[in-house]
Amino acid sequence: MTKKKLWSLGFFMILPSIILYWFYFSKPTSFPTNEQLVEEMNRNFPEATASVIQETIPVGERNVLVPFISKRGDYGLSYWVWKNHKWKVASIDTKGEPRLWKIHKNDPSSFYFVWNIHPKDQLSSIHFYMIRDRGYRITKGVEHYEPRVQMEKRVSLQEKSYGWMQLSHDWVAIMNAYRKAESAKLPEQDLFFGWIPYDQMNKETFPESSVNGTGYSNSEVDLEHVMIVNRGDIEFPR
Repeated sequence: MTKKKLWSLGFFMILPSIILYWFYFSKPTSFPTNEQLVEEMNRNFPEATASVIQETIPVGERNVLVPFISKRGDYGLSYWVWKNHKWKVASIDTKGEPRLWKIHKNDPSSFYFVWNIHPKDQLSSIHFYMIRDRGYRITKGVEHYEPRVQMEKRVSLQEKSYGWMQLSHDWVAIMNAYRKAESAKLPEQDLFFGWIPYDQMNKETFPESSVNGTGYSNSEVDLEHVMIVNRGDIEFPR
C-alpha cells in the first residue's frame, strides 16, 4: 500500500471521531437572543405564550435557566440545555413555583432550587426545607430508631421575584451520607424537599398566582416538584 493510500485510510478512520466529538462534546456556542428564545418556546409549546425574557441565568456550562413573562401575564420558567451541538429548550413551566433542577441526578452538589414568583402574590421570602421524618422499626429482632432530619434555607424576594440557589454544602453532605449509609437501602422518598411562602407581614400564605400551571418537557431535564408544607409540619426549637 502506497504512503498516499495510508494517509487517506488514516484520515477516514479519524474523521468519524472528530465528527462525534464535535457533535456531542464541543463547548457551547453563544446563547440565543431573547427574540430567538421566545420564538423557540412558543414553537415547541404554544400554551407558553412567552412574551418577555426577564433574564438568562447560566447554571453550569451547558444549562441555562430563563424566567419569562407570558402574554397572559403569567411568570414562568424555561430550562435550556446544550445538546447535540445545539441549544434546546428542555422544559417549560407556565407558572414559577419552585422546582429542584437536578443537573446530574446522582450528584446532589449539582442540584438547584429555581423559582419565579408572580408579583401579585406579594411574597417577601421563601423558606426551603429538606426533611426526613423520624422512624422506628424492628429488623430481625433488633430495634432501629431513625432521627428526624430538618434543614432550612431562607431566600428573600425583596429584590427579585425569580432566582436560583444551589444546594449548600451541608445539605449535600447529609444527602451523600444518607445515600451511603445502610439506611440508604430504604426508599429515597423518605428524604423530601418542601417550601413555605411568607407574605410582606411575614405570615404564611398561599401564592395562588404562582402555582398550578401547565408544562412541557422533552425528558432531557430532571426536575423535581417541591411541595408546599405548613408551619405545622416544621419542628421549632423550644
